[in-house]
Amino acid sequence: MKGLKGLASVMVLLGLTVCAPRANAEIQLKQYKSPVQSQIKPNQSVDNNQNRNSKLEQGFKFFKSEKYREAISAFNQVIQVEPNNPYAYLGRGASYFGLNDYQKAKTDLDKSISIDSSLSYAYLFRGLSNYGLGSKQEAISDLQIAANMFEKEGEKEMAQKSLDTIEKIRNA
Repeated sequence: MKGLKGLASVMVLLGLTVCAPRANAEIQLKQYKSPVQSQIKPNQSVDNNQNRNSKLEQGFKFFKSEKYREAISAFNQVIQVEPNNPYAYLGRGASYFGLNDYQKAKTDLDKSISIDSSLSYAYLFRGLSNYGLGSKQEAISDLQIAANMFEKEGEKEMAQKSLDTIEKIRNA
């Protein structure tokens, strides 16, 4: 598991350059999709969205610095305001993974995927968490889904790293 954790760290650093900006872009896009709500309480809505974006970004920064408990706290604040934010669950799940709390990681990653099944990193971390929990077949399945998604997204390096991880699990 130690070798996989090191591989996961490398994968995370690569992924954060994609995941955090994508999360912020999607949140900002949502702001423009609900003009009726923002017309009712424009100042409050803008403040809440900016705070949520700030906390989400802060959570990913803490995660990248391996300050997992602080990251979890930031992601918790996003979830309180927006309980269906798949990136907050993804970030919190990845942070629990960083703390070796694989069951909590899996629970959050399941939730992230149930909200938005297009998040390749959610499958990646759920696969790694499944392996940490001793579920090799589920780990391989999730990692294969992640590899396929990365390939479709043009993230060839992440796709290959996912496939390499599958091989390591099979040979473990």
